[in-house]
Amino acid sequence: MTTLIETRPLLYVRSIAARRRPHLLGELLIVFVLLRVYDMARARAEVRQGAALQHGQAILDLERWMRIDMELATNLWVTAHQALSLTASYFYQFAHVTVTLTVLGWCWLRRPEIYRAARNALVITNIFGLTVFLLLPVAPPRLLPGEGFVDAVALAGFGATHGGPVAADQYGALPSLHLAWAVWATVIAMRMLASSPLRRLCWLYPVLVTVGVVVTGNHYLLDAVAGTAVALTALAMVQGSETYFPRKARAAAVSRR
Repeated sequence: MTTLIETRPLLYVRSIAARRRPHLLGELLIVFVLLRVYDMARARAEVRQGAALQHGQAILDLERWMRIDMELATNLWVTAHQALSLTASYFYQFAHVTVTLTVLGWCWLRRPEIYRAARNALVITNIFGLTVFLLLPVAPPRLLPGEGFVDAVALAGFGATHGGPVAADQYGALPSLHLAWAVWATVIAMRMLASSPLRRLCWLYPVLVTVGVVVTGNHYLLDAVAGTAVALTALAMVQGSETYFPRKARAAAVSRR
C-alpha cells in the first residue's frame, strides 16, 4: 500500500509534465540543426560521387538478381505520360516535407503528451539516415550512367539538383528518408486518430510515396524497404514513453504489484 501511495503522485507529476508543450523555439532549433547537418552531407557530394555510383549500381544489380528490378520499366512508362509524370514529380517534391511538418506541428499542438516521443523518433530517424549517407553514399537510379533512367523531377522543371523546400542529397538514396518520414508520419497520425474509422487509410500515404520515389527515378525499391525499417526501428526505440504506454495503463500496472 505504501508503494502504491508513493507511486501515484509521482505518476501524476510525470503525466502533467508530459502534457506541457516544449518551447517552440527549442523545437525550431532542433529542426535547424538537422538541416545544417544535412547541408554538410550534401556539401561533400563531389567527394562521395565515385563510391555512390558504385554502390548504386551494386544495388540495381542485386535487385536484378532478386528479380525485383521494376524501377526502369515503371520510370519509362510514367515519364511517357506527361500528366502522370508531373503529378508524381510534384508529389515527390512537396509532400515529403509538407506532410511530415504538418503531422509534427499537429502533434505539438494537439497531443503534447506524445509529442516528445514522436519528435525523438523523427530525430533518430534522421540521424541514422544522415550517418548512412556519409558512410555509404548511394547514387539514385536517375544518376547511373548507361542505365536509361529519365529524371522525371528535372523534366518537371526542378532542375538536375531538384531544388525545393529542402534540396536533395544527390548521393543519399539509401535509406529513403522519403519513406522513413512517410512511415513515421503514418504511425504518429494513426496514434492521434485512434478513435477515427479513417485511421487505417493513413497507410495509403507510404504506399503512394513508394510509388512516387521509384517512378521518378529517385530511389530503388530496396531504398524504400530500408527507409521503412529505419523509421520503425526509431519508433521502437521510444516505446518506453507515454506514446506507447499511456498513463492509465502504467498506473494500473503499478497497482497490481
